[in-house]
Amino acid sequence: MMRRWTSQDRAEHPPDLVVWLEKPIRRIVPMRPKRPVRDIDKIAERETAAYLRRASITYLECCVSLMMTHLQREEVATILEQEADMLRNLD
Repeated sequence: MMRRWTSQDRAEHPPDLVVWLEKPIRRIVPMRPKRPVRDIDKIAERETAAYLRRASITYLECCVSLMMTHLQREEVATILEQEADMLRNLD
């Protein structure tokens, strides 16, 4: 069993050395086989699309919150309904 470092030990050794010596020893884990580039590209595409969707929804929520700071709730609802109708009519 290793002995614990005391404050006297810390005073005698530089902090970088103390931190290095106090780190636990970890076992080396073998690497998993690499994925084909095609799989990585698909994963990246899927994650990018998911991120953009979340970011867009967050941005829309921020815009609605901003509108609510200076417009009445009914006014905001009317504007959003008009925008939704415009989106539905796009070809």
